Amino acid sequence: MKLNVIFTIAAVVMILFAILSFFAPPALRGTDPSMAFSGKIIGVVLLALGVLAWLVRNDGPSKTRDSVVLGYTLLFALWAAVSVYGSFLVDMPTHNISWGPALIQALLAVGFFMAGKASMSTSAK
Repeated sequence: MKLNVIFTIAAVVMILFAILSFFAPPALRGTDPSMAFSGKIIGVVLLALGVLAWLVRNDGPSKTRDSVVLGYTLLFALWAAVSVYGSFLVDMPTHNISWGPALIQALLAVGFFMAGKASMSTSAK
């Protein structure tokens, strides 16, 4: 798969997760006002990362793009691990729906790893 396709998919996923975190119902985020505020902060971060992925998607090979690919690989791998961990926490309100996002995040981590390795700039090889 091409790197620009992975960046596009990642941008769409992160922007959708950002919108969901902005407008999540209390059943998903809990009734604690500080958790609602934390969800909105997470939404801001996801929106910024989604816009970054969208803007980088058509750039040519460079060390900077390789660094962004590595960053997104780590982001999605760690995010998947935390989502899997969250699915085992029974007292967390979203523990039943953590498997879906974890699968998406793991697939994006693998996609960034594979496409990034194949599209690495010649100066970084």
